[in-house]
Order: sequence, then structure tokens, then C-alpha cells
Amino acid sequence: MDKYRVVQWGAGYTGKFALRYILSHPDCELVGLLCSTEDSVGKDAGTLAGLGETGIVATRDADALIALRPDAISLMAFNRHEDPSLIMDTDGSWVALCIRMLEAGINVVSPMIQPSHWRHMAQGEAFRARIEAACAKGSSTVHFTGFDPGFATDAAVYMMSSAVGEVTQVRTWEFIDVSSYTAVETLQMMGFGTVPQPMPPGAEHPFRIGWGGALHLLGDAFGVTIEDMTLDFDAYVSPTAFTTPGGLHVAAGTLGAISWSLNGIVDGKVFAKLHHVTRASAEMAPDWPNIGTDGGYRIELDSFPPFRGDFPMGLPGGTGSSFMDAMAMTAARCINAIPTVIEAGPGMKTFLDLPLFGAR
Repeated sequence: MDKYRVVQWGAGYTGKFALRYILSHPDCELVGLLCSTEDSVGKDAGTLAGLGETGIVATRDADALIALRPDAISLMAFNRHEDPSLIMDTDGSWVALCIRMLEAGINVVSPMIQPSHWRHMAQGEAFRARIEAACAKGSSTVHFTGFDPGFATDAAVYMMSSAVGEVTQVRTWEFIDVSSYTAVETLQMMGFGTVPQPMPPGAEHPFRIGWGGALHLLGDAFGVTIEDMTLDFDAYVSPTAFTTPGGLHVAAGTLGAISWSLNGIVDGKVFAKLHHVTRASAEMAPDWPNIGTDGGYRIELDSFPPFRGDFPMGLPGGTGSSFMDAMAMTAARCINAIPTVIEAGPGMKTFLDLPLFGAR
């Protein structure tokens, strides 16, 4: 069988892992690399992935890569946590370029978290219709997936539920240490290293638009309707000053860890709870829950029988950190989906629309 021709879009934290997986995947062939920054232009894809040179160099010329007519594009561009339904027709947005690719007959896989569903968007039905029209025009498919959301918050939850009955509530947990993350500005936007302030009205929007899709996916999977979402938030103030290996400075008295839960309401009760505990260092919030010392993921089902799974990260042989393991697994989830997405019928597909896929 001929290999599927794939373009990688993005060579950042997740994109570098994606390049590694594409280059080693028996069913895929890397034919192009689209980058978002000038720093990567002209660099070999293999070098960026930490492997040998491939002859494929990074470019910012999207038109040239679309002209290659690849079978699929792995879309891992920089994401500002915007509502995709509000920028879908904005020239230069990742959504507009994604639509162009779908109209050109190029299948798309992406870990963008906002469009994992559509009902949580301001103009969700219009977004879905726009994507479906592009897919119909190009006879193409798009699948938004990843690890959280995309696996630990939804697909893995539903798979675990096949072993139990009488499910009344599902809960997922992410325990992550972001001390190795070098995107300091992003961490500061999350509040790390700043003095905690009362949450203003509308401050929950990034959580709703980021993870609300996962709640609707769970609702669709279990046959219920998510009627509303609520947010619980807690902050841990660092007692000491420190600077993370990634370059974030946290002064004493500023935010060193955050804990939040996005709750999906069904019939006036919480049916699904997505809980995140994020620490700027392993020493922060010692009384908050964790998995081991490096963190990981947890899935809990209130069911008969009750069921719980812990998935520790930062294990020997991996990246060495829970955060980077999560980035690597996010990339793997996307690349492993490529053959299945290409073979699927046209349209915007969730994990409920696709057969089971895995590593090769």
C-alpha cells in the first residue's frame, strides 16, 4: 500500500513530537512542514524533531503546501483560545485556512481543543455547517482530538464505561506540573506568578470554550443532554519565591498552583466533571490531590460496580515530565488517527463517528 502523504502544520511543543511520529509511522510520509514563526523557516523537519535530516524544510508558504495536494494535514498551529465560530471567516485565522484545506480535498487532524464539539460555541451550529460544507465540497474529513480533551476526558471514559452499568456520574482529573514549560507568557495568562484576584464576570469563558466540547461529547456518548456548565476554581499562593526551569518567576504571595472543575449539568445535577490541578512546581499545593510525584490522569465512574483508573505520567523511558508526556501523547493521538480519518466519509467527525484506532 502507498503511504499517506502528510503535511505537518506547526513545529512547537506538540508539533515536534508529531514530526517524530509521522517520520516513523509505517503508513505515513512527510511531504511538507508549515511553521508559524520565522525562527523555524528553512530548518529541516528531522532536525526539529531531533532526528536525522529529511530534506523537508519548514516554510510559511501555506499555498505551496496546499498545492502539494497531500492526503492529510496535521494542524498544530498556535492557538489563542478563541471561539472558533467567531473567527471562522477571518482572513489569516487558523480556522479560515483549515476551511481552505478541507475545500481543497485535504483531510485534517488537529488537537485544537475549542472545536472538539460545537454546542458550546457562540455560533456553534453555523460553525458546524461551515465545516460540513467545506468537507462536502472537498470530499474531506476533519477530526479534532488529542489527550485532554480527546482521550482522557472523553474517549477513554466511554471505553471504560463499557465494563460497568448504571453510570450516574463521570469525573476526570489532570494533575500536571508545568515547571518545564518555556511559554512563560501563556503561564502568566493563566495567572501563575500574579497576585490572585476575584474572578470577574465572564472569566470562566476560556474554560467553557476550551473544555466545554468534551462535556458535550460525553453527553452524546451517554445519551444525555448537557443543559448548562458551572465552574469551580481554587488558587494556591506560593509561600516562597522561585523560578521554574522553563523561566517562569513566581514571587512569594503570587499564584503557584490552580485547581478548577468544569461541570456538565444534566437534569439539574452534575453528570460530568472535568477537574484540573496545575502546579508551577511539584512543591506547590502539597495538600491537593496528585498521582505519585509527577502527576498524570485519573478517570472515575460512579457506576455499578464503581470504576477508577489512574494513569501516571513522567515514567522512565518517556520525556521525563508529566507535561511533556502529555504533549507527546497529544501528538500521537492525532497522528495515529490519520489513516482512519482519511478512510472515513466526509464531514466533521468526533470519536463517536470513527472506528477504534491505535498505534502501528
